[in-house]
Amino acid sequence: MPPGLRRHGDRPPEWAIPCPVPTCRAKPGTPCRTPTGRRLADGSHPSRADAWLVHQHTQPAA
Repeated sequence: MPPGLRRHGDRPPEWAIPCPVPTCRAKPGTPCRTPTGRRLADGSHPSRADAWLVHQHTQPAA
């Protein structure tokens, strides 16, 4: 979700999983970074958000 649509201080839900981008590899709970170490403006790579969605649909119902 774009930062402008989230409440201030909320973390994106995709931060619950590590980033699958080889040049990033952000750990759970941390923002994605560029190869030079700068924080991404959107907070997450699109593939991290996609991986989170897949993760949500493959989890058994609680």
